[in-house]
Amino acid sequence: MARSKNNDPEKLDMADASDDLNLAKGQGEGSTGKSGGMKKIIIIVGIVVVLLGAAAGAYFMLAGGANDEAAPAADGAEAAAVEEAPAEPETDPIYLALSPAFVVNFQENGRTRYLQIELQAMAYDQEIIDKVQSNMPAVRNNLILLFSEQDYAALNSIAGKEALRKQVLDSINEAVRAKAPKQVSDVFFTGFVMQ
Repeated sequence: MARSKNNDPEKLDMADASDDLNLAKGQGEGSTGKSGGMKKIIIIVGIVVVLLGAAAGAYFMLAGGANDEAAPAADGAEAAAVEEAPAEPETDPIYLALSPAFVVNFQENGRTRYLQIELQAMAYDQEIIDKVQSNMPAVRNNLILLFSEQDYAALNSIAGKEALRKQVLDSINEAVRAKAPKQVSDVFFTGFVMQ
């Protein structure tokens, strides 16, 4: 209790009286303030623990599969091949549009048919894309000859289009003299019109 330098008995009695009026100090409402503060601390600690658990779970879910790719080889020959060729890091594919679109005509039951195809080649190495670009006249020549000898009925089916796509891939890799693994990986029809 704070006492003033003034020793006036009336003032001392008032100070004692005001202190006496607050007899519930440490009880009732005053005590809930301290336990309410303790409840807040427990809730905050609980939230922090839950957030840390969620962050750890997300980390293990996202980063946990990175080591699963390296599976042991079944026999010695495969193991030797794995040791010789270091694993290439996965990169984004690079696309090259073979433009302008290919337009060819061919005969079907005595009728002239037209085929217009737009293509994109995909590789994982810029060197291969550059090689296709530098050999574009040979690539286009091989593809025009390939498209001209197609069967109209076969191209009407999905299987016929897929077979043509594989032939296009082989034709491009042959034109640029690309050998595995450094070759065009895939080709995609981005436009396919038959009349």
